[in-house]
Amino acid sequence: MVDKKRNDEVDPTDDVPTDPVVEDSSVDDDTIDDEALADDFIDVGDADEVPEELREDRPDPAAVPKTGLVSEFHDLSASQAAYLVAHRETSSVSRSPLFYVTSLLLGVAVIAAMIIGFQQAGAGPGEGEGSDTLAIVGVPQEQVDAFSQQLGLPAVAVEDQAAGEALLRSGEAGAVYVLDPTGMQPASLLALNRDPEAILDKLNQPVPVDYLEQPAVAPVLGDPVAWGLGIVVALAGLTLGAALYQNLRTEKRNRLAEVIASTIPARSSAWGRVYGLSLLSLTFTLIAAGVLLIGLSIGQQTTIAMALLPVLGWFALIALMTVFIILSAHLWVATSASRRVRRIGYAAVVLLTVAGVLAPLVLRTQETVMLWLSYTPFTAPVAMPMRYLAGQAEWWEGLASAGASAIVGVIVFWLASAAYQRTLLRGAGRSGRKAKAGVAAKSGSTAKNDSTAKSDSTSKRSPAKSKA
Repeated sequence: MVDKKRNDEVDPTDDVPTDPVVEDSSVDDDTIDDEALADDFIDVGDADEVPEELREDRPDPAAVPKTGLVSEFHDLSASQAAYLVAHRETSSVSRSPLFYVTSLLLGVAVIAAMIIGFQQAGAGPGEGEGSDTLAIVGVPQEQVDAFSQQLGLPAVAVEDQAAGEALLRSGEAGAVYVLDPTGMQPASLLALNRDPEAILDKLNQPVPVDYLEQPAVAPVLGDPVAWGLGIVVALAGLTLGAALYQNLRTEKRNRLAEVIASTIPARSSAWGRVYGLSLLSLTFTLIAAGVLLIGLSIGQQTTIAMALLPVLGWFALIALMTVFIILSAHLWVATSASRRVRRIGYAAVVLLTVAGVLAPLVLRTQETVMLWLSYTPFTAPVAMPMRYLAGQAEWWEGLASAGASAIVGVIVFWLASAAYQRTLLRGAGRSGRKAKAGVAAKSGSTAKNDSTAKSDSTSKRSPAKSKA
């Protein structure tokens, strides 16, 4: 006996319903299947009723740090990806021997520049600069002549302080000696923009010095400082640029670029490399400024140190923008697929950097040329501080120079990042064209196909010959 529903053999002694099976035509087969399928699932209810070991541990998006350095897997934003690349790039470069050697050479160069400046200055930083004539206000000419013979320096009489200031600006007088008409206050000395060391040495008593313009550094010390600033820009740009170029070529050679591109967007990777190393360049600026200020303080040249503080501040800002341009150019050069193009581009970047440093130092006597060079990228980090050292620039000119360099840097980086993204994702060269097989490769493949076809035809004919 066989059960018609399950097709199983049934013992006759089993309790089998004798009533005929009545099929309900109103119940559809699909409904029966759905009900049977629903019985196989268990309703777990709300998420609170899920057992602890079966719950998925997901971090709260609000609690995730912005750096992206977390163990849980989650999608990174563009800023987080750029931070990861910047941290990796700066860590590898800052631990390299090249970075330490460059920092050591920079410190030695700054010390050498200070020694040369002090030797050229002689007894004082302002000696030999300007006139040593003393203009005395409110004193008859006879008393001025006697005073001049007593001190041993030339002196002239002027009617008022305005006339003395005119002599200062024209360079005919090195200082103006102002006496208090009431005699209640001590006399004061008025200078243009630096201490008249030759006149102060002749006076037997200390006299407070007031300045008509912002205190400037004498050219005998300003030129070595300018050379030091140029060395900082050149070393920072070329050292970090070479490290960036080498890292990119190493990643391309070892197929690491594809691994990075699979997790980090290409544009974020390019931005992280450039801005991370640009911030690292501030380390060279801090080292040079620290050694310079400490050396001036030890040499009891606090006046020069205070005068250099605003100059160093503007230099740090403009140099940061210039190094950004140099690094973007290195990124652009490294993306080229041709070795010859890479060599020519790298040499061009080095040439522009060195020429930008040397041009203001060679043309420092041309005021009009220096004005244009102070707003030109590659020359601005040296030309603008030199104008501040000479007291020829206004405070807002530093912002304008930094803004011009920033605009050029954004343009160069946009071009470099586009080339980097195109090369990384498409495997293209500078022109963006896809790689094509050469004529020799095509002819080789054609010959191979012909030989394969001939062998196939020969193999087909051989069975026929054997049958014959």
